[in-house]
Amino acid sequence: MQVNTISRLGRTGTESYQLVLARWFAIVTLWLVPISTAGVNLASGAFALLALTSPEVWRRAPALRMRSPAGFAALVLFAALTLSLAYSSPGIHEAFDFLMKYRKLLFIPLLVLVFGDDNSSAWAKAAVWGLFATLVLTMVLTYTNYFGWTAVGPMHGTDAMTRPWVFKDHISGGLMMAFLVCLSFSLAKATKNAGGKALYLVALAAMVNVLFVLQGRTGQVVAIAYIAIFLVVHAARFRRYDKRTRWIVALGALTVCACVAAFVFYAKDSRLADTAQEVTQFETQNKNTSMGVRLEFYRRSIELIAHRPIAGYGVGSVRMQFERLASTQTGGRAAMAGNPHNEFFLMGVQLGLIGVALFVWFLIAVGRECQRLVQPSRDVANGYLFAFVFGCLANSLLLNFTEGNLFIFLIGILISAAPRCECVGA
Repeated sequence: MQVNTISRLGRTGTESYQLVLARWFAIVTLWLVPISTAGVNLASGAFALLALTSPEVWRRAPALRMRSPAGFAALVLFAALTLSLAYSSPGIHEAFDFLMKYRKLLFIPLLVLVFGDDNSSAWAKAAVWGLFATLVLTMVLTYTNYFGWTAVGPMHGTDAMTRPWVFKDHISGGLMMAFLVCLSFSLAKATKNAGGKALYLVALAAMVNVLFVLQGRTGQVVAIAYIAIFLVVHAARFRRYDKRTRWIVALGALTVCACVAAFVFYAKDSRLADTAQEVTQFETQNKNTSMGVRLEFYRRSIELIAHRPIAGYGVGSVRMQFERLASTQTGGRAAMAGNPHNEFFLMGVQLGLIGVALFVWFLIAVGRECQRLVQPSRDVANGYLFAFVFGCLANSLLLNFTEGNLFIFLIGILISAAPRCECVGA
C-alpha cells in the first residue's frame, strides 16, 4: 500500500516532468508555510515557473471557469486589483508593491490546472499530513520555548509575550494552532486504529496552546468557536434519545463552552480579558491600544468607502488616505497602518463595493467547492475556510503572508486534488 501511494505521487507515462515537479513544489510550499517565509517564496516561485512551462496547464487553461469557479473568481479579483493601478492614489511603485502581496491569488487557478483531473487522494493526503507534521513541530517548539527549555526560532524573545514564539507571532501562530485543533479532529475521525486517539490528544494540546500559551486573540476566538461547533454537532446526534437526555446533553455542552470562554475571557494575563480595557483606554485616554486603533481604522474605512462607494481609491491606497484623515489627530487616533486590519474593509477602500462583492464571491465559490469534497478533506477545508473568514473580520488575512498563503495552497490543493462527491452538499 505504501509503495502504491508513493508511486501515485510520481510521474506516469503521459505526464510531463514539469507537471509532476510543479505538484511537488506546491505541496512543499504548503508544508513550509508555518515555518519559513524564504522557503515559501522559493518553493512557490518554482511551482509557478514549472506550472507555466507544463504543456498540460496550457491545454487545460481554456476550461478554467468550468473546472473551478473559485479559481476563476480568484483570477477576476486579482484582475480588478490590477486595473485599479490606473487610478490608485499613491504612486505607481507603491501601489504595484502592494498589488504584489496579492499575487498569491494567481496560485489558485495554477493549482487547479496543475492537479487537473488527477482526482486522486494521494496528493491531497501528502499535503494535509505534511502540513499536520509542520504544525505539530511548531506546537512542540512553542511549548518548549514557553517553559524555557529551548530558545528556538527567529521570532523568539525573552518577555512573556514573545517567549513562546517560534517562527510566527501570536496572531499567525495562534490562528494556525486553532486550525491544528480542527485538523487533528478531522484526521482523527478518519483514523480507525489507535492513531486516532493520539490525534485527539494532539487536538487537546493545540487547544491548550492557543488558549493559554500563544494567546493570539483571533486564534482564541476561532478555537472557542470550534469547541462550540463540535459540541453542537455532537449534541445533535442525541436526537434519537428521549427529551430529558437531549436537554441534559445540550445543557452540558453549553456549560462546557461557557466555562472555557469565561476562563479565557477573564483569566489573569489573558489578552482577550484585556479587550474591553483596551477599548476604554483608547476612547477615554486616546491611548494607542491594539483593539482601540482597530476601531479607529474601521471608522476611517467606513468614511472612505462612503466617499467612494463604487470603485474605491485603488490598490495600496489605505495608508495615504488614512494619513489624510488623521493629519490633525494625536495619540491613538493618529495611529497609522497600511491596512485597516479587516480584509473586507481593505477591499472596500481599494475597490469600493465592487471589491467587497468580488471578495465575497471568491469566498462563496471556495465554500461551494469545499462542500463537494469527501471526508476528511471536506472538514479540513471547511475548518480553515471558517477560520479564515472569521479572522478576516479582525485582520487582513488574504493580504498577510502566512495566513494568506496557507489559505491559498491548502484550499487550492484540496479543491484541485482531493476526491469529490458526485453531488454538491453530499
